[in-house]
Amino acid sequence: MTSITKMNAADGMLLAVDTSSSAMSIALTRGPELLGELNSKAERNHSIHLLPAIRQLLSDAGLHPRDLDAFAVGVGPGSYTGVRIGVTVAKTFAWTHDMALLGVSSLEALALGGGEAYFREAAGDSGEANVSSAEEALGRRNETVWFVPMFEARRGQAFTALYQASPQSWSCLVQDGIRLMSSWTEELLKRSAETASGESAAAKPDRIVFVGETGLHTETLDRFFTAWAGPSGVVDHEMRARHIAQIGRRHWREGRIEQAHGLVPNYTQLTEAEVNLAKKSQGGP
Repeated sequence: MTSITKMNAADGMLLAVDTSSSAMSIALTRGPELLGELNSKAERNHSIHLLPAIRQLLSDAGLHPRDLDAFAVGVGPGSYTGVRIGVTVAKTFAWTHDMALLGVSSLEALALGGGEAYFREAAGDSGEANVSSAEEALGRRNETVWFVPMFEARRGQAFTALYQASPQSWSCLVQDGIRLMSSWTEELLKRSAETASGESAAAKPDRIVFVGETGLHTETLDRFFTAWAGPSGVVDHEMRARHIAQIGRRHWREGRIEQAHGLVPNYTQLTEAEVNLAKKSQGGP
């Protein structure tokens, strides 16, 4: 069981990892400070490179695993094998070294990082952001922005969700899942129209931005942008563990700490209706 001291030390030393996609990212933070981050692309080799990369990052900082207070990990959805590797390593570290274990949505971290990158690029700012600033920076904008994170899932599908940044808060509007992009973009258009005509006009999105692995869905997104009249954008953003760290630290402060034996990856799956539609589109029975 995680010690009371470590559970209350939410500004302590935190290691964050995400292996849910082809990008492997590891970050070391202490409070709002980013001490180091390693990023690489080799999905099929995550199992080979993850532990050596962790050892390197800790060694560069002059630390031992026992010096860590918490381990935040992206739990998916995404690559089945990748997610399993990251979660297994996180659970092992947390159990062995008695540290807080924090499970984070990989899609939420992708949306948060992509949102930060989108507005920094628009402002012509290529500098590195402080690890704790993304939610705060997005919240300072005087508009409501929908971020749609995407990991490729093939056959016209993507692991995706809907997150909103507004002056009031950062929030999840539609939970993570695997969806057919053609029907998902139609749902987003319908949802934005319903929101616009609803009682809370402030919740109407001023801007919609797609983030992540969008390359195989260009035609679908083009149809969406034709139908959506407001400002929009696409960000080809790769996962950065600094955003896993940021969300994980928020969970830590809120007391949302996982038990090592109870944390399970979010592999997700298609709904029955989507499975039937996919079969029909492929000429199946």
